[in-house]
Amino acid sequence: MERQGDEQVCPACRTTRLSRYNPNPLCGVCLANVRDGAGIVPVWLWDSGPLRQALARADMAAVLAILRAAAGMSQLEFGQLLGWSQSVVTKIERRKRDTFHDVREILRVADLLEVPRQALLPLILGRPDIELESDEDAASWGDAVQPGRELDRRQFAVMASGLALGAVLPAPKRVDRGHVRYLRACLEQLQDQDRIIGGASLRAQALRLFGRARAMLDESDYTEQVGRELLVVTADLGVVAAWLAYDSGDQATARALYGEAELMAGSAADNELLVHVYANMAQQATHLARITERRGRAREALRFADRAADAARHLPSPALHALIALRQAGAHAQLGDAVAFRASIGQARREIDRGQHETDQNWTGFVTHSEITAYEAMGAFQLGRPDTAAGLYQMVLEDCRRSPRDQVYFRARPAATLCAAGDRQGAVTEGLAVVGDLGSKLTSVRVLNELRPVRQAAGASAEEFCERFDAAVRILAPPSTGRAGHVPVGGSVT
Repeated sequence: MERQGDEQVCPACRTTRLSRYNPNPLCGVCLANVRDGAGIVPVWLWDSGPLRQALARADMAAVLAILRAAAGMSQLEFGQLLGWSQSVVTKIERRKRDTFHDVREILRVADLLEVPRQALLPLILGRPDIELESDEDAASWGDAVQPGRELDRRQFAVMASGLALGAVLPAPKRVDRGHVRYLRACLEQLQDQDRIIGGASLRAQALRLFGRARAMLDESDYTEQVGRELLVVTADLGVVAAWLAYDSGDQATARALYGEAELMAGSAADNELLVHVYANMAQQATHLARITERRGRAREALRFADRAADAARHLPSPALHALIALRQAGAHAQLGDAVAFRASIGQARREIDRGQHETDQNWTGFVTHSEITAYEAMGAFQLGRPDTAAGLYQMVLEDCRRSPRDQVYFRARPAATLCAAGDRQGAVTEGLAVVGDLGSKLTSVRVLNELRPVRQAAGASAEEFCERFDAAVRILAPPSTGRAGHVPVGGSVT
């Protein structure tokens, strides 16, 4: 940290004085900017304007402080992760040691923190405004996991063991709390960024982190307590990586990852985590039923929901029970059972009416009356009432608390609904409000797929919509994905 006299100054903005009682290495404004990626569209996990600026001026003390602040870690935890003592971290941040100016050490730290090499371009070129690619190369994952491309069984087995293309570093000999804390911070950052930009640009990073965590779990030494924490965070990373693959249209990888997470959650005897896994698997099965038109998939979704209910039978969280009811509702609608659908929607409403509970998990924050209304809309459409569905979607859009990704998704759904009802012009108008951000600010194949019927029905008068949609397809769903990339899914799970 820089000093003015005896005062410490924020190393990011280099103007704000830091209180001696402030445990964070940055001022409040800069801390918010590095965690939110304010002012830029982040192309990797910890990307931010302040970080790019610090790299461009070769201010490695600031770079280290910014990365540590973004992850919310102490100097001791960060030192454990990087193989340094706490005193080394302190001296580097206070510009009393030049260890982090050695190019070999910079690259070693970048690899340990999963920083893609391309993200170091501002350091090499001395410019913070370098345009970084937001594809799988930016995540340093290589051609094995291109956007929209599914992993076959062998590729997934290699990735899950942490050995894909040699891209994952050897597991550390010993794992401490610092390693687990960093994995947890990365998990939370993936969830936060997904709510803003969608899964396609995050999928490779999540796969890499899951492979890294799995390698630690299999190969490293650790205490019993650290081992349990590592098992849980690895399972959580598996769930999030599966969700991001699902949002990217890669259903085979998503299903394989959910299977891995299920085994780990069972080994940890973590019922909340098991509910998360089974609820997501139920959602995926329901929407695979939409693609294949196979009723067996919807029945499979009900079986997954039943497993979730069994895992949750002693859990008091209303949000968890409401989510299970919603998954059941989606499957019943796919099976054409209107009575069972309405009963499940009613059950979900009653659970949410119980209010919040201290055991509610952070990831269940989206389970609100607005989410239930969204399921009502999806069910109404599936049960042959598109006009009712359109009105319900408008109610969902009135909820300003929904994430940016959800706001866009639930604008795309009415477009498809209007198209199904025969209102092509209305569908194109709604679609135009969405399609411009696809592939740039938003990388969700789910949204793209909801607009496919509109593209197919659009005539010559909808040239602008067609051009923008086709441009998004070239970015998010290249031709090699085939039908597997077409996943008209719904709902919101992170």
